Amino acid sequence: MSSPVQRILADMTRSPGVVAIFIVSKEGFVIEKAATGTLNIDEDALAAMITAVYGSTTQLGQELEIGKPEITTLEYPGHYLLVNDMGENLLVMLADRSKAVLGRLRYELKKQAPRIANVL
Repeated sequence: MSSPVQRILADMTRSPGVVAIFIVSKEGFVIEKAATGTLNIDEDALAAMITAVYGSTTQLGQELEIGKPEITTLEYPGHYLLVNDMGENLLVMLADRSKAVLGRLRYELKKQAPRIANVL
């Protein structure tokens, strides 16, 4: 039987274009993940880089005195990578740009992040 977190992540992968969802600790570890297929990703490296990106965007917000980032969106030629702050952890979504609608991805992150944080 899957955990409540795994069920939420699996539901999120059903959104059009979503390739994978990760919960990453701010210390740089993958806590949970769900993917629509096989991923050829070094999860430890991914987690370390995600925390570095989040740290940089947080520091930028402090320097500009505009607050902490809610969702950091990175756009690559074929993919989106979104990072959502959930307090102690980060919710990370990888999506195929040709199949995904960015607004829908952002909506799903904002909707599901509190649910995930409550069951972690």
